[in-house]
Amino acid sequence: MELLLFILTMLAIGAGVGIISAALGVGGGLLMVPMFLYLHPEMDINTAKGSSLLIITFVALYNTFRMNRGEMKNPFPLILLIASASLLGGFIGGTITTLLSDTLTTWIFIGFILLAALRTFFLKEIIVHEQDVAQRSPLAFFIGLLSGTISGATGTGGGALFVPCALWSGIVSNKRVVALSNAIMIAAASAGAIAHLTAPATLDTPWIIGRANISFAPAIILGAIACAPVGRRINAHLSFKRRRVVMGVMLLIIAIRMLVR
Repeated sequence: MELLLFILTMLAIGAGVGIISAALGVGGGLLMVPMFLYLHPEMDINTAKGSSLLIITFVALYNTFRMNRGEMKNPFPLILLIASASLLGGFIGGTITTLLSDTLTTWIFIGFILLAALRTFFLKEIIVHEQDVAQRSPLAFFIGLLSGTISGATGTGGGALFVPCALWSGIVSNKRVVALSNAIMIAAASAGAIAHLTAPATLDTPWIIGRANISFAPAIILGAIACAPVGRRINAHLSFKRRRVVMGVMLLIIAIRMLVR
């Protein structure tokens, strides 16, 4: 009975992850990290983050394949540039936080969410012209590095920061930002996951590798894949203004939940 309840709970979390990752370009760590800590009070935040990053890697990989199937609408050089920066940032963020206390890491997580939420409410849509994107390569690299570092440090895919910054800087349109965000999250999340998987374990329980619990992954990934089509349909009908409000409110709710905890 306990096993069945565990599987159903992980599938439900996966459903939420699948919808928000495909609809908003957010990896799902903003949902998973608080839920892991709530369901398993004995778990430290770094293990929760490592578990989240491992799952986000596979969910983002699936979303990238589905959203770009048939043709790669995002310029490959832009993806490679941002992904390289995000990969570097993921290693930096993941390594740094394994050396920090749980309390400090928690406050970093909360601070990041609040800043991203407030910035999201004030976004303004920019018309993106392909000829201008190449001129913004240095800015794109910096955004990738920053979102990757935040990804490794907080256990999210970095999408909650990348999406607003990408829209604000004009390197991608509202229509394509989710597909680009998922492609970038593969690099950021995998780098952060490796850093956590190779770190010394803080829990002596089954299914723990380094600072990640791999038992969460199968059911959550299955739930995410099953519900991703719902997220893609939402994304197709999500205007810039609605995306801005939905992301801002979602981030504030999660930050408040973490503060109460």
